Amino acid sequence: MDFGDILNEWDRIKEERSAAKPKAPSPDPTVAKALESWLDKHGVEDKDSREGESGARPERETRRLALMKAQDVLDLHGMKAVEAKAAIAAFIDSASRRGLEKVLVIHGKGLHSEKGAVLKDATRQALEAHRLAGRFGTADKADGGSGAVWVLIKARPAAKP
Repeated sequence: MDFGDILNEWDRIKEERSAAKPKAPSPDPTVAKALESWLDKHGVEDKDSREGESGARPERETRRLALMKAQDVLDLHGMKAVEAKAAIAAFIDSASRRGLEKVLVIHGKGLHSEKGAVLKDATRQALEAHRLAGRFGTADKADGGSGAVWVLIKARPAAKP
């Protein structure tokens, strides 16, 4: 069996497994209504839905940013969670001041940590809390895959006169 045969067998097994997976059950309407009621009561909103004054970015702009390579990179390897959160905040502020639109944060996969992917969680928390961090997601395999995230930088609010 050569490598090509191994890959073909791998693809066949993946297809069988994905076809055999049961579909997710429909959400319980009672639970969905309770969640919606809680969200309405507490006024929680998705911070990323506020991008721009007029709402979400136009589709063309979204595609352009999706295809864009990161304009700067922050590597968190070797940092503790508290250090990483501070570094991310400073990095996002700096990226915004420099007019960058998309950056990459490398947090690692946590394979060498006793407690698992500590920096991955710290990165997500820091990005969700930062006012200038827009949408973010798992990087492409070439950029680090599950060990890194791309981040869209929001435009700084204009100074009020």
